[in-house]
Amino acid sequence: MQSLTSTPLAASTGFEDLRREGAADSPEIVRPGDTLSISIYEVGVSLFSAQSAAGGDLQVSNPVANAQRMSGVQVDENGDIQLPYIGTISASGLTPRAIEQIVEQKLRGLSQSPRAVVSITDSVNGTVYMSGVVRRPGRYRLSVAHEQLRGYLAIAGGVEGDPSDVIVKLTRSGVTREMRLSDVQIGSPNDVRLLPGDQMEFLQRPRTYTVFGASDRISQVPFTSETLSLAEAIARVGGPSDARANSRGVFLFRMVSEGPDKPARPTIYRLNLMKPATYFLAQQVAMQDKDLIYFANSVSGPPTKLIGIINQLFGPFVTARALTQ
Repeated sequence: MQSLTSTPLAASTGFEDLRREGAADSPEIVRPGDTLSISIYEVGVSLFSAQSAAGGDLQVSNPVANAQRMSGVQVDENGDIQLPYIGTISASGLTPRAIEQIVEQKLRGLSQSPRAVVSITDSVNGTVYMSGVVRRPGRYRLSVAHEQLRGYLAIAGGVEGDPSDVIVKLTRSGVTREMRLSDVQIGSPNDVRLLPGDQMEFLQRPRTYTVFGASDRISQVPFTSETLSLAEAIARVGGPSDARANSRGVFLFRMVSEGPDKPARPTIYRLNLMKPATYFLAQQVAMQDKDLIYFANSVSGPPTKLIGIINQLFGPFVTARALTQ
């Protein structure tokens, strides 16, 4: 039988595969529903001078630069915007810089040396959504800096409580993945760059393990720390009962995944506490959420009897492994 190793045994799907999901649209692409701010600067013959605005000549020569700002320009459902003297511009799918060039081109012949500056002031499409136990939930606009998940979480004020007890669910293009926030380290592959439309939900889900069998304390025990070894987990409940337990029959039940998108397999690991090497290895084995520890009763027969019963119940779906050979 294969020995239990000191490395975590359940493979996490993580967010790495979400890098391939969805369109890698820039947050600076204009979409229907966006709000733009457009400033037009003119020198010499101008359309937007104060005199023309007051009803004077349409074109006024002014040696001083004149600026006209149009805020709150809405991109309609067809992706168009309407501007004075210019008419309709199909803005959807363009960058602000491309719209600037179109505005300047259409003003040539009507205004002398026109220059345009376009920016997106509000965007429903170039945003991400955060909800749950974040301190400031809401809609956040993406920037051209291409921040990653942890960066936007910092902007939202972080989460309430221990990050190790928080699950982050990331939904992108209809695909949802979830993992512990503590596993999303800054700069790691799971700290993915956010894309327009991403939705993140942060859920409080404390990690626990369950102890049953020949123990003086049968209960569900919270981790209360970022990491917890198998030895520490056994010690927290006082270990197996001296009067009732079989020290050769301590079992760890765990759902083990062989990789992303593969079903988890119920697996049982056997510990023989009569062997000194077991204690050293148990200090290196990391506990995982929803692990089960079972202390066999000394009057129920040898530990192999329990394995036989479980195998009869589950057949090939359960794998039994020993901590030491």
